[in-house]
Amino acid sequence: MSVEERPKMPASQLVYGEIVYWVTVVAAIICSIGPFISIKNVENNILNPHFLFAGIFEGKSPETIWQEVGGGFPGGHFYLANFGMGDGFTQAGLALGCSVGLYGLIAASFCFLKEGNPLFFVLSLWVALLISVSMIGIV
Repeated sequence: MSVEERPKMPASQLVYGEIVYWVTVVAAIICSIGPFISIKNVENNILNPHFLFAGIFEGKSPETIWQEVGGGFPGGHFYLANFGMGDGFTQAGLALGCSVGLYGLIAASFCFLKEGNPLFFVLSLWVALLISVSMIGIV
């Protein structure tokens, strides 16, 4: 089969794939840099890795470790206020990577609208809303 015989991919699929691919690459790079920041300045972390791993290897519960090492769990989106810290930077990369479908769906939904497919436009926005609601912690 030659290149000329291949069917043309819909723009919505291409846009979704490109966004998911590149945002995932950026998230992976962020998650690779974060541990270096953590190691470079151990004191510049929400949880000091020395005490964190000691608590894990002693078999302590997550609640106990957070209380002893970090003064208690700071909440689900703690990385937003602690982006400059090693573990906060890494957690931001994880959050970006986990939410990549949202960004791809939003862009693809407008492609669906432009392609004249209102059902897929509405469905993609619906799924994007479900992802958003779960990211915020409502569901």
